[in-house]
Amino acid sequence: MSPRDLSNAMANDDRLFNGRFFSSNPIDIGSGDCVGVVLLVPGAPESQEDVYPYLYRRLMQPGGKKSGLRSWLSHLKSRFSARLLTREVIKDYREIGGGASINRLNREQALDLGRRLKSSVIIPEGVHIKTYLVSPFGSPSMLDAAEKMKQEGVTHVVLLPLFPQYGIETTGRALAHWEALIKNHEIAARPTTAIWEFASNDKYVEALNERIDQGLQRFPRKARPDVTILFAAHGTFVGDSKDNKDPYCCLVHHTVDRLMQKRKHDHAFKLSFVRDGGWGTSISIDLKNQFSDLARAGKRAVLVVPVDYVTEQFDTAYMLDVKARTEAEASGIAYYHVAAGLNCHPLFIEGLTDLVVESIVPSSKKPEMLCVEACPRTGWHGKDESEGDKCSVCPFLSNPKENKTARPSQRHGSLSTASTRDPVSRKS
Repeated sequence: MSPRDLSNAMANDDRLFNGRFFSSNPIDIGSGDCVGVVLLVPGAPESQEDVYPYLYRRLMQPGGKKSGLRSWLSHLKSRFSARLLTREVIKDYREIGGGASINRLNREQALDLGRRLKSSVIIPEGVHIKTYLVSPFGSPSMLDAAEKMKQEGVTHVVLLPLFPQYGIETTGRALAHWEALIKNHEIAARPTTAIWEFASNDKYVEALNERIDQGLQRFPRKARPDVTILFAAHGTFVGDSKDNKDPYCCLVHHTVDRLMQKRKHDHAFKLSFVRDGGWGTSISIDLKNQFSDLARAGKRAVLVVPVDYVTEQFDTAYMLDVKARTEAEASGIAYYHVAAGLNCHPLFIEGLTDLVVESIVPSSKKPEMLCVEACPRTGWHGKDESEGDKCSVCPFLSNPKENKTARPSQRHGSLSTASTRDPVSRKS
């Protein structure tokens, strides 16, 4: 199934906004069954020849109300943009050691998760667990994983995204693609359950906070109290359409809110979206402005924390640690560090294990997707909802009239959104 065929199949499918391609209820398993835990990952091209098709798939936006002409134009635009980007991306990947190192980290996560699941005393005796990696962008391949699952006798499937926050461009696309391949008879139909998001999962948040603590130790002792934590989200393509219900932006805010609650707001913090749109190698003007604003305010120490990736990725290893560093230093930031990815952090893998166990033990039931009606960003500014401090096209506002009063610069999922909180003022 080509990316264009997949995009057409997803057009007008509202399930992209909520992930209901598969049930979230636990699957019924017993002795002799083999559960395939399919990890949905960003992936990365491992050779120069893989770069163009990988970029093309990333640039082909899922869903939306597309006519035949609009679908064709989207296809042409994605091909053209991928061609323009290929040479530059190949060069950039070389600077970080290539895509193979990125996929290796995901393989290590899959192996570690598999070991923990096999040693779990909760899983019924006689049940076998296998782990697989797939990417909605083609590398690692879904079809390759499906063939391996067939050879290894997988009878049940748990789809586990390694995207903490649900988004139509990531988890939504991956789930839709998996379902489309089943309907197209390219993947065998099996009892399947899906995990939609873990944006505020306690063990995920605890592991990320430990990475923040480790990152703070890299600053000189005298600078640590004044470090600003800059949370970086890489965004998703979101148009200013009232029909858009992508929960990604809201879930990112929930992750940051839970992190800072756990930290008791010990540092000033901001949230910025890294990309100006689509997928490329340029960083948003908002991120550049954040550095300039911090420098003008006398802030010289910044710890950047990626909140929507759980391993080192191109976006972290290159976009944040190379390109954004250059911008920060040019703005006058003296101390700049990027927090390490979670990778195989024991707490994080333990949290993933819990999620999978909840998916295959009939006595438990996973919660619905995190409620996003109460946007936490409002509280960061100490303002109430009536002041219109939410995203202007957020579909989860309790009062639809607020959509008209919210500041137009704060678009849902846009890269002009930034939030900050002074930990001192919170005491009042």
